[in-house]
Amino acid sequence: MEESNKILVFDFDGVIANSIHESFMTAVNTYIQVVPDHSLPISNPLTPDRVFEFEKKHADLYQKYLQAMPLGSRAEEYFVVFQMIEKDDFDQIRNQSHFTDYKITIPEEKRKNYDRGFYENRAILQKKDPQAWAKLIPPFTGVVEAIPALSNRFTLCIATSKDRSSINILLESYDLLDYFDAENILDKDFADSKREHLMRFHKDHHVPYSNMHFIDDKVLHLQSVKNLGVHTYLALWGFNDEREYETAREEGFILLSLDDLKNIGNG
Repeated sequence: MEESNKILVFDFDGVIANSIHESFMTAVNTYIQVVPDHSLPISNPLTPDRVFEFEKKHADLYQKYLQAMPLGSRAEEYFVVFQMIEKDDFDQIRNQSHFTDYKITIPEEKRKNYDRGFYENRAILQKKDPQAWAKLIPPFTGVVEAIPALSNRFTLCIATSKDRSSINILLESYDLLDYFDAENILDKDFADSKREHLMRFHKDHHVPYSNMHFIDDKVLHLQSVKNLGVHTYLALWGFNDEREYETAREEGFILLSLDDLKNIGNG
C-alpha cells in the first residue's frame, strides 16, 4: 500500500465496529462466572442467539451498560459497571472522574481477574463459532463505504484496546483488511494508552503530529493525545450522548458526523 504523508488513525470499537451487543454478552457472561452470588437477572451464560431478546427483556440493565460505555476503555471496566449496578451506585456516576474514582475502590486483582476471563471467554466463542461471533459485531453503516476513499488521502491505522485476533476476524468480514497494513494496527497488548499508539505511528512513519488525524468515540482517549498536536475527532455515530459532546466542545475536539467522515483531509 502506498505510503501517504498524512495518517488517519481509527479507534475500532465504537468507530468502525458496533461492538455493543458482543461486548455486553461477553461482559455479562464473565461477570456471572467470576461473581457466583451476583444479583443480575440471569442464571446461565448468554449465547449469540439469545443476546437481543435478553437486551429487550432487561432493558434497564442494558441501557445502564450502554450509558457507561463511553467512560471505560478496557474489559476490566465492565466489571466496574456491573459492580456499580449491583450496589445501586450507578446514578452517582455523572462523569468520567466519578467513574475513575469509583474504579479505584475496587481491588485491582479483582478487575484483572475479570479482564483475563473476558478475553478467554471471547476467544472460546471465536474458536467455536467465528461466524456467529462476528455477526454480533456489524460495522457502522457508512464507515465501510468511506474507508476506500480515505485510503487515497491517508495512511490508515488502527489504535485499539481490542485484541488483535478479533480485529483481524472483523476487518476480514467487513472486507477492509486490505486497507490496513499489519504494522499499522496496534492493539491492547501494545499499550494501554492511545497516546502511546499515536507516538509509535508518528515514529514509524516519520509524519509530523500536525499531519495526523485521530478518531475515537471516547473523550478520555482524545484528551490523552491533545497536547501532541494531532487533529482530534469525537465520533458521533457510536455510544456517546450530550454528556460527552459538551466535554468534547470544551476541549476543542471536532464533533464528527458520519456524513463528514469521508471529507476528512479534503482541503
